[in-house]
Amino acid sequence: MTNPKTYYEEQGYYIFRQLVPHNLIDKLLAEYQQKILPSKGYFFRQSSNRWEQNKISSFGYSEESFLDVHDYPRYPTFAEAVLNIYSLKEVREALTSLTEQSEHNLMQSMFFDLNAATPAHQDWYYLDSIPAGHLLAGWFALEDIHPEAGRFFVMPKTHLIDFDLSEDEKISHASYVTRVKKYIETHQDNIYAPALEKGDVLFWNSRTVHGSGETLNPCYSRKSLTAHYLPSEFEFGKRYVTSPSVVDYSTYEGMKYRLAPDEHKYYSLTAKLKTDLFDYLWQRPKLNRIITSMKRPLKALVGQPR
Repeated sequence: MTNPKTYYEEQGYYIFRQLVPHNLIDKLLAEYQQKILPSKGYFFRQSSNRWEQNKISSFGYSEESFLDVHDYPRYPTFAEAVLNIYSLKEVREALTSLTEQSEHNLMQSMFFDLNAATPAHQDWYYLDSIPAGHLLAGWFALEDIHPEAGRFFVMPKTHLIDFDLSEDEKISHASYVTRVKKYIETHQDNIYAPALEKGDVLFWNSRTVHGSGETLNPCYSRKSLTAHYLPSEFEFGKRYVTSPSVVDYSTYEGMKYRLAPDEHKYYSLTAKLKTDLFDYLWQRPKLNRIITSMKRPLKALVGQPR
């Protein structure tokens, strides 16, 4: 029998079959169908990094994915159903078997009704441990994923690759995604999109290239959760930062989870403008560099004693 840690370290991922009990999944999906899908409110989206209302497909699915669903103060029973899965004893034991760390903090979460066609990437570009390379993530199948729904994929052994990024690619999401896309185009044979059934969980390392395949038939949903976990002994950051991020935590069933920033969980015009501006700059490296260079001397000036 394959040792999970050995396989994970060699390949950059590992699949635990039937890890999550179906009754917990059914409870979560019932909350989603009753509270989230019919809502006319605004949700902060993983797929667009913007506040948007639900856009329902012709087959009755939300077209946009949801970010940080573990911290949804407006929908507490839905958030609790999410946390019941993320903090599950079997899930925590699976994490420990991969990292040999006894405790892991939940740092980010997502819910997908449909395939959001997430571009291929390595997580450490966006979030990771300090030092880098110790964060890991899990993709939780909430139903039997149909092959035409746009399967989740990983690229085995890419956790051993460190792309030599340009300065633009380091600060611009669009530039970075283009760089990884070029790598994908020349390494098609290394794409692995396993069949995942309800209750299966695929874990991968923060350095492993992963993404979503193309949706071939929109009549199929692809209900799933994603979670990013940080071994508790490490500080939180991302690939190209030198100092850790300040993190506010809460606790559920003994597991610490990161509280989402207010602009991601409380809708307001100010929150919308702030996140829209961030997304605009993130796509424009030259403008982003100019704004950043202006902020530094201003911050220094404001910080001078009088």
